Amino acid sequence: MANLRDKFIDKIRDDFELLSTIVLRQMSNILTLTQDNNDENKYKNIEENEKIIDSLEVKIRDEVINSIALYSPRAIDSRKIISYHDMTAYLERVGDLLLNISDFFRTLNSKGFAYQTLHQLIEEQLVHVNEMIKNAIFAFTCEDEELARQIIAQDDAVDANHREITQSIPRLFAGQTMTEQDMSDAQAISNMSYNIERIGDNATNIAETAIYLMDGKNAKHIHNKENAQNNE
Repeated sequence: MANLRDKFIDKIRDDFELLSTIVLRQMSNILTLTQDNNDENKYKNIEENEKIIDSLEVKIRDEVINSIALYSPRAIDSRKIISYHDMTAYLERVGDLLLNISDFFRTLNSKGFAYQTLHQLIEEQLVHVNEMIKNAIFAFTCEDEELARQIIAQDDAVDANHREITQSIPRLFAGQTMTEQDMSDAQAISNMSYNIERIGDNATNIAETAIYLMDGKNAKHIHNKENAQNNE
């Protein structure tokens, strides 16, 4: 029984590692769109990756349910299995957000005034959350609590970046007559920034799950308590 239980956990881990690889590859694809958003092959590749992400999420979820139902894992194994389940859900959400961002890039005039002015901020925001996701996965797989806490602390910077972008958009067109494309670009940039900010939130969720795996504590409650104390 123990052997079969360990094999189930190993299978979940292997599929999770594959899911992580695909999500990080998707992040890389999105970053290339900041330089060239007219490559149709890139969009097709993004859509294909999204299908793989969705299928892996379903597969891992089923493996988690089966492992619990069939093998009654020990407490420490149960925590690991539940952590994989939560991590998989967060990465699947990241995949959805990345697909949203690619859809907004499709509509964007990359030579337009809005994107030419704000593209560096968008790119910096993407690079930041890309590093957060990579480090969060590393913190989880390597059980690095210090790194996980560093990632949680970075979330405020992502939120600030999003506010800067959304507040800049109205100022760009103050006193100007906006064309239909200008309005479309402004909306696309705002929506991209929002989705990038949500990726940062999910990186934070992954880091919190890593801490839960290591010490069984709900880091979200700890983080919220620390924020409340800092705001007093």
